[in-house]
Amino acid sequence: MRRLLTTIVLLACYCGLWADHQPALDSLYRALDAAIDSSYIYVQQKTDRLQQLKADLRQATSDSLRFSCARRLYEEYVPFDNDSAIAYQYQCLDIAQLMGRDDLHAETLLMLADQLTESGFYNEARLHFMAVAPKCQTGDLHQGYLSGLGHLYGEMGYYSHDPRLRQDFFAQAGLLRDSLLHSLDSTSADWLKLRTMMLVSETRPSEAMPYSDRWLESCQPGGRDFAIMAYYRSVIYSQQNNVEMQRYWLAQSALTDIRNAIMDQGALWSLAETLISENENLDRAHRYIDFSWQCLSRFSTHMRAWLVAPVVTSINDEYKQQLRTANNQLVWAIALVSLLAVGLLASLFYVQRKRKQLALARNELKAANDELASVNALLAGKNDELQQANGLLQQANEQLRLAVMHLDDSNRVKDEYLGKFFNICSDYIDKLDSYRLKVNRKLKANLYNDLMRMTNSEQLKEDEVKELFDNFDSVFLHLFPTFIDDFNALLRPEERINLPSRNHLNTDLRIFALIRLGIDESSKIAEFLRYSPNSIYAYRARIKNKAAGNRNDFEKQVKEIGIKG
Repeated sequence: MRRLLTTIVLLACYCGLWADHQPALDSLYRALDAAIDSSYIYVQQKTDRLQQLKADLRQATSDSLRFSCARRLYEEYVPFDNDSAIAYQYQCLDIAQLMGRDDLHAETLLMLADQLTESGFYNEARLHFMAVAPKCQTGDLHQGYLSGLGHLYGEMGYYSHDPRLRQDFFAQAGLLRDSLLHSLDSTSADWLKLRTMMLVSETRPSEAMPYSDRWLESCQPGGRDFAIMAYYRSVIYSQQNNVEMQRYWLAQSALTDIRNAIMDQGALWSLAETLISENENLDRAHRYIDFSWQCLSRFSTHMRAWLVAPVVTSINDEYKQQLRTANNQLVWAIALVSLLAVGLLASLFYVQRKRKQLALARNELKAANDELASVNALLAGKNDELQQANGLLQQANEQLRLAVMHLDDSNRVKDEYLGKFFNICSDYIDKLDSYRLKVNRKLKANLYNDLMRMTNSEQLKEDEVKELFDNFDSVFLHLFPTFIDDFNALLRPEERINLPSRNHLNTDLRIFALIRLGIDESSKIAEFLRYSPNSIYAYRARIKNKAAGNRNDFEKQVKEIGIKG
């Protein structure tokens, strides 16, 4: 049922795009232009992450930690700087060999071979695959081996100039991908990705589209996988001769690449190529190709440069044709201007006669203009005062609106917690009375040993504390049902909190739930949660270090969760 509903929503979206695709494309183009203008910001953010990882690598005190840091640097560099990615992968190989970890060494060698394939170093990649093949026939490395070797044969077939070799390479790639497909879970994103790619490579767009729809459902917008999915979706529309939808998904893929500082640009120059093929907006196409070329120069792989070179040539040819057309138009314009110059000379004599008449009228007009200027100056002063008053009024209205929102939120929290508080008090009175009756009965029966065991046990206290936390979690999540997702959105993706149950909070979330309710003193939080103030301070500092944005604004952002503007 859920999949059916999702499919209906996707079909509705596609119908909307068909009905109004040009405004959607124009909006995407503007977003793409803005992202290109801001690309230096994304690159700087990427560079800062790399510098931090390099610092972690220098400070690593063990081989396993050094290997982990080098692997993370490789993963960051893979779409950013090909040479650096390969260099850190060689460093991983050396560390794995020092550690005596044959499994890590084989896994790293597979990843290195795949990166060399991406770079066009097919012979080196093939030698690495041959070296690691005996260790990859079974086990965890088998799928990586099939995927990497299939990628190698596919790339060799794509760039081969020998028809027979190309056919053999594609056949080998197909066999390897079939084997990989059978080894994957048919519900996994990797299976959907591979199945879509295979059908696209076989030019079967109608069969590929349903798998692409399911792949789209499994992708998180804004990530690298989403960019790859969008690119292959554009290829499907290209095979269906749907140029507008092809451009739409190419623009989505390119926009995601730029925002993630991915230098291995493919979608952007493909989008430029479609603009050139339709002879549309050559200036935009030239800008996209220029930006792609800069990215590929930084990525430093000659294979991508070979792909972009024909597109650059096409753009230059179009510009030359436009230049020839402009020159022809210029010749006709010069002839027309010459004729107009003759007419202008004749008009000059007539104008000269009128100049004297205009001079008298100009003096009268100047006097009127001076008077009008003084009136305008007076009006301008009044307008400035009115604008200042309007600005102050808008600021006051905004402050009032924020105050009303916070007041509404506080009243909502107060009403909910007051009701729950009275219920809990009533429950505690009943529990105390029950406990009194139980003690009274045991006293009457002279069961002093039972009474001693009852009063020595900590179980009652633990049960009550647990019930207190359960009540707190229940009321808080009722007040703020999206708190867990909103809180995770403030953290880096790898640091997000995954709970076994969506109905209970852990200690980290309870601390920041209390902060959301306005209790931000560590001593009060510690008193409620039965921790020391130092422990609460340490919890808060640790979570703030995981913030996706500025850690100093983290708690302020937490306090704004659930407030609707």
